[in-house]
Amino acid sequence: MKNLNQIIRKHLRVISENDGKPEQENYMFFGNIEQMKRQCELLMGEDKNQIDSILKEHDWAQDHISEAKSLLDQVFDFLMNQTKGEQYEDEMINEESQIDEGKNKPTNPKLWARAKSMAKSKFKVYPSAYANGWAAKWYKKHGGGWRKTKK
Repeated sequence: MKNLNQIIRKHLRVISENDGKPEQENYMFFGNIEQMKRQCELLMGEDKNQIDSILKEHDWAQDHISEAKSLLDQVFDFLMNQTKGEQYEDEMINEESQIDEGKNKPTNPKLWARAKSMAKSKFKVYPSAYANGWAAKWYKKHGGGWRKTKK
């Protein structure tokens, strides 16, 4: 009897939280997005210097974040195109014409070429996120830098 009361209370709480509306069919999608948002906010609240020092020893974390961002960008673009259509595409074109971030170029092209060459010999697959990350880290460690160039 106690279990039945708990089940009833749980379902009443869910119904009252949803204002009597049925749960979305894709509630896991929205739950995952909410969890990602909470985790990002927690990470952004941490000491950036401490996180940076941890990431220096764990390249895989940066690779995972890059991959997650790429996947989220794809889902975001898909859903925005589905919901806003041409309006979203027009907004993106206007935004791209206003923002000119350029492309990163090495300040020491010879050192960068050496770093890439070493990465090609060290990794089975090149280019890859791991190989490029290793090359960039080696390049920076040996005095290389980056600068923005116009498109």
